[in-house]
Amino acid sequence: MNLNPQPSQIRYQNVRLIQSTLAYFEYSAIQKSSQREVNLKIQNSTNSNVLQQETARLIQVQDIEGIPEVIDYGNNNDQRYFLATQSLGPSLSSIIKTNGQMSLKNILLIGIQLIKLIQKVHNKNFILSNITPCILCLGSDPEDKLIYLKDLSFLQSKEEACKVQKFPLRESNFLSPVFNIAKGPNQIDDLYSLAYLLLYLINGTLPWQQFDNIINKLQFEEMQNHKQKVTFDQSFLNSQSSIFSQWFKYLSSQKQGQHPNYNYLRNILISKIYENGWKLNEKIQYKSDIMNHSSKSILSIKSRSRGTSITKTPNQKMIDMLSPIYEVDKEFELAQSVQKKKDEFCYFQQFENLKKSIEDRQLIENNTSFTSLEQNESELWKKMEKLDKISNPIKLMNKF
Repeated sequence: MNLNPQPSQIRYQNVRLIQSTLAYFEYSAIQKSSQREVNLKIQNSTNSNVLQQETARLIQVQDIEGIPEVIDYGNNNDQRYFLATQSLGPSLSSIIKTNGQMSLKNILLIGIQLIKLIQKVHNKNFILSNITPCILCLGSDPEDKLIYLKDLSFLQSKEEACKVQKFPLRESNFLSPVFNIAKGPNQIDDLYSLAYLLLYLINGTLPWQQFDNIINKLQFEEMQNHKQKVTFDQSFLNSQSSIFSQWFKYLSSQKQGQHPNYNYLRNILISKIYENGWKLNEKIQYKSDIMNHSSKSILSIKSRSRGTSITKTPNQKMIDMLSPIYEVDKEFELAQSVQKKKDEFCYFQQFENLKKSIEDRQLIENNTSFTSLEQNESELWKKMEKLDKISNPIKLMNKF
């Protein structure tokens, strides 16, 4: 990572907005000094520290294969925190959408890599807590065989894992069936979650995916009970590849807090590779819309040497050394302007709807009043006619 100020004030070029969240704007960009593509996140709110926390986590696990490289971080000209990391290819969820169900060979190759990644994360005293297809990506270079952990927002230290989880729960379909909401996740929970991920990749779905939004404890317990019934149902296991039966049998025998045998689970997958005549170093084959439509002007990232000198959480001195990134500021302001226009239009629509509602109500009231007035006037004329008829004889008597 380069912490020295650049001669030019424009640090990133070809900045393109990918998505915006409550915490940050995410861009694809080219780092001017190296001409390499990066994933760039700019803090959305100055009060949010999500990106600072992600940077700290990334730095602590930088020496693990499958963790994106930290390229740059600090404050931009608007004093908003930014984080630039290695650009990645498509996520497993997008690959499933494009390719449908994955082949058994692909799933075994993915599983072998992820067990190794999970073991190293656990050795750093972190828990992943929820392994989902949207947080796992392939490399942007077609020759890169690694699976990368894109999102570290779920990553927490074993001390943090003791904190009570709050509702609503994100991506609860891949949570372990023995996950304890009061105690938080542990190492065994991560391996259950990985098994569910592999089940999803081979089937394209999970049997309990009707449980989407878990907003309270009752819904959570209902989902967990359903997961346990399905997971340990023999007829269900018989309908799946034998690897899952062996995995779930082993995981169910483990006690809370017990150190799992990662090699045992890994060897189950490796033996299946050899059984089918495949090789461990084969590439994961897939087609991706993202790669087909990528810009020719953007360079792919070549594989990098593992290991890095980054060992500390970013401090203010490092941040002060970073020069402003004007082009990103300009894009950030543009995105903010677009969002502001959307908000203004929304408010205008709400005002127009409210105005119309008031006018409609007044019209109804006026019509009601007018109808009432007509009715009252009609009744008055009837009474006057009746009175006139009664008064005629009296008038005649008076005349004579």
